[in-house]
Parts: sequence; structure tokens; C-alpha cells
Amino acid sequence: MMDYRDELAFAKTLALKAGEIINKNFLHSKITTKSNLTPVTETDVSISKMVINEVKKHFPDHTVLDEELQNTQVDSEYIWVCDPVDGTVPFSHHVPTSMFSLALCFNERPVVAVTYDPFIKRMFYTKKDDYSYMNDRKISVNKEGFKKGDYIYGFPVRKKDFDLNRFVKLLSDKQINMSLIESIVYETMLLAMGIVKATVTSAAHPWDRAAAIMIIENANGKCTDENGDRMTAFGNPKYFITSNGTVHEEILNTLQKSLIK
Repeated sequence: MMDYRDELAFAKTLALKAGEIINKNFLHSKITTKSNLTPVTETDVSISKMVINEVKKHFPDHTVLDEELQNTQVDSEYIWVCDPVDGTVPFSHHVPTSMFSLALCFNERPVVAVTYDPFIKRMFYTKKDDYSYMNDRKISVNKEGFKKGDYIYGFPVRKKDFDLNRFVKLLSDKQINMSLIESIVYETMLLAMGIVKATVTSAAHPWDRAAAIMIIENANGKCTDENGDRMTAFGNPKYFITSNGTVHEEILNTLQKSLIK
């Protein structure tokens, strides 16, 4: 049985290399606008090239799926799913809340996951049949229920079938606040280490959630789509809901009440 220690060590090394590039370019990275009006920087592309080249060198039978250069999934047993800079919007505006994200998937299921906050040197990681860690410390979600004044992160925006105003009102009635960081990985890592109890966002793409799902689940958290089905790295769910498990049904019901039938 594979223990994936070597693959995890490799992923952590790539995360550190990506962090060096992010920090080096933080205040002066050239920005262009993609067809969907979202920004991409030379930093995103540089990290993507580095990951693709390193995987090709060390694991020639593996493929890479990443946001910028190889963003079409191919049929492969092992796929490295990478977001070079999750949170390009804050990065391009010199706000230090972006993260590197990398997961190795075997038959589309994550078996290794690493995310890295290069600004304050927080590395989150896990592998199959293991716990989740931040640096060398085991982490776990906060299993308490919601309390007055709690925050959840991640506006579920850009969906025509969703009433955001109703969603915010229902949360407000529960005395729960919402906030947004513009990095799915950053927001979900706040959940994994027990700072917040839930996040709700549009499901986005595999590179936004592959590593996050594994780290959260191995930290005793829960990840589902809008129907309550376990979230997967691939596929096309509309919403990505993460929680400590305790509040999951409550936040899922709130989202479902906000869907426009």
C-alpha cells in the first residue's frame, strides 16, 4: 500500500519554491486580464511552469492540472492539481492573503495535499490515512456550534439561481456575520485550523478545492455540495460548503432556503 511520504515531501518542496516566487514578486508582478475579466499575473504563470517542469522531472508518468497552463483534465491515474496563486485578486492589489495549493489525486481522489501561506510561513498538509498539520502541529476544526457574532467566510456569488440578500438576511437573523477574503484556500484553511466554523462559496474549479477538501476532512471537518453530497475534487457542483460538521446542516439549510426555485 502506498504511504505517499515521498510525494508529500515533494509537494512541500514545491510549496516552498512557490512561496519564494510569490514573495519576490508581491509588489511588482505584471498583471493582465483574462477573458472572464479575472486577473492573471506573471507570478501565476511562473509557478505553473515550475510545477509542471518539476512533476515531469520527478514523476514522468503523472500529469498536471492547473489554472493557468494545463487547465483541461486528461485521463490519467495520477494528477497533480495546482492553483499557483489562489487569490490572484488580493495578490494583484498587494494584499497578502493569497496561497499556493497543490494536491495529488489518484483516480480522482486526493491522496496528498499541501497549501502554503508564504507571507507568514504557514504550511498546511496531509496525506492519505493521516491527520492534517499546520507546519509541525496537528490541527482540527472547532467542533462548537455557532455563537452570537461568529463569522463565516466566502460569499457564494456569480450564481443566477441564488439570492445573496436573502442568504445574508437569514444569517443576520441568526446573529452570524459574513466576510470575504477572495481566496477559497485561505478561507477554508481558517476552518481547518479552527478559527471559523463554516465557509460557503461557489464551487469554482478543481484547483480551488482539491487540496482544501483533503486537509479539511483529515482535520475532522466536512465538505459537501449544495445538496449535502460529499464534495469531490472533480465534477461540477454549484456550491462548496465546508464546516466543522456540527453546524453543517444549519448552514446547508440556510443556503438551500436562498436558492431561487
